[in-house]
Amino acid sequence: MEPREARVVLILADISGYTKFMVENQLSAVHGQIVITTLIETLLREVDIPLRLQGIEGDAVFAYAEHPGSDDAWREVLAEIRTKLVRFFEVFCAGLVTAMESTPCKCAICKNVKDMQLKVIVHSGRAVFNTIAGSLQISGTDVILAHRLLKNSIPSSEYLLLTESAYRDLGHEMPGKFIEGRESYAELGSVKTFVRYLGEVRERHRDALYAMSHGELALRAEGYVLWGTVGQFRAVIEQMRNPIVDVTWTRRASFVLLLALSLPFTLIAMVFGIPLKLLSRQAARGRSGSQAGI
Repeated sequence: MEPREARVVLILADISGYTKFMVENQLSAVHGQIVITTLIETLLREVDIPLRLQGIEGDAVFAYAEHPGSDDAWREVLAEIRTKLVRFFEVFCAGLVTAMESTPCKCAICKNVKDMQLKVIVHSGRAVFNTIAGSLQISGTDVILAHRLLKNSIPSSEYLLLTESAYRDLGHEMPGKFIEGRESYAELGSVKTFVRYLGEVRERHRDALYAMSHGELALRAEGYVLWGTVGQFRAVIEQMRNPIVDVTWTRRASFVLLLALSLPFTLIAMVFGIPLKLLSRQAARGRSGSQAGI
């Protein structure tokens, strides 16, 4: 395939706030693997037409949408992207809030899961399409710029950042307040940005969690238990193959054996403990709300 150039919207969704805790011990590494894998998969479920996945780059999902050839179709693509940008934060925060409020684990990852945050960088420009080793790749100055913007001066790690071109295509019709700013890079010069802070999304999902009926909250707790159980098996296998904490095979094997022996007791504690924890927190929030209204 000959290289070609096309107009694109580039999106980088980057998860931060967990790496420093994963290296504490093997349990933190396993639980960190569970959380990051699940959150990335949650984001990936939102990457469908008109978005295409370019790749997973460490903790970031890199996707793009290509101009379909007509301006009318392009306007439809942009409308769908606006919806998906909001959805990225919605699904991320929904999953994170459940984990934050439910986990009984005291390992470094679970104890600090509240520190995990999502930032999304969006840039409109042009990209060169080329096939390398049978895989379609995009490159060019605008692709470089989108990646450089992951490192910026914004005093937060939970936000949506649009470049001026992306704001022109997308932002002016999106909800919420965007704050104008500017970033500067040695090779790329000054870049005008528009930033929307998304901290309120997380609080809204926490309120929605505790606004559920007792039955709905119990079902959410059961789902969390299933998620944690299945995820733990997957994460243990991954950590055995590619450990974040570099330990000997003897220590890896003994850790897996310990997890297997403790699994029945862990499951009992989770099945009964997590629903009670959520229901008690729901009751406490209800009492606080009642007292505030007096």
